[in-house]
Amino acid sequence: MRLSIILPCLNEIRHGYLERILTNLIAQLVPQNCKKEIIAVVSASEDGTDLILDEYAAHSPEIQVVRSLAKNRAQRLNEGIAISTGDIILLHHPATLLPEQIALQLIEQALQSGGNWGAFRHGFDFSHWLLHFTSWYSDNVRVKQKGIVYLDHCPFIKREVLAEIGNIPDLDIFEDTVLSDRLCQFSKPLLAQGKVITSARRFRQRGIYRHAMLNQWLKICYHFNIDPQSLNRLYEQKASINVKYGD
Repeated sequence: MRLSIILPCLNEIRHGYLERILTNLIAQLVPQNCKKEIIAVVSASEDGTDLILDEYAAHSPEIQVVRSLAKNRAQRLNEGIAISTGDIILLHHPATLLPEQIALQLIEQALQSGGNWGAFRHGFDFSHWLLHFTSWYSDNVRVKQKGIVYLDHCPFIKREVLAEIGNIPDLDIFEDTVLSDRLCQFSKPLLAQGKVITSARRFRQRGIYRHAMLNQWLKICYHFNIDPQSLNRLYEQKASINVKYGD
């Protein structure tokens, strides 16, 4: 098995996670029958994200840095997929940490059951009852029952299945939801044993209850087919999280 890890980046210094992610990925233990490549696709950033990526790549031949003109996260992911060589593609959220050292083994173990794709269990880096519930719901209802995997679960997918559905839908937001719907045509997602940890920074900055309500409102709007660009502008609130708009 060869695993390609695609890391989409845009102004990622704010999370305080980028260097931790790169260190985590480099330190991942590789099973004897598995190889890994790390492809970081970075759009023009003002905070030095590209310089940190270059610094790590200079000392780690596993890391390839691609400077991109992509407008959104989906496009960055697709650029990385296009130049990757792995038979398994891991879509790495830029503010999430994989389980330390054993993530690749956990992916291999999960896929041995015969599924086409899967994801890790979810957790946040901040303790709050609503965040604990959000992670529990995400694992046990959204993934297991509905088959929807958000990017912060770091989904992993067999290349041939991903290619058959046309890779990542080119949407500013909810691209992971549409991707999940398409992948579920082949099989339900597997849930690997390990847990990823996602930054709760946005919840803490905006207010946990307020941001949670915004997320729910966006989901309602999505189901009413509101334009994804408008929804993402509401979500980002000029913060350039997934997309860098010109205005």
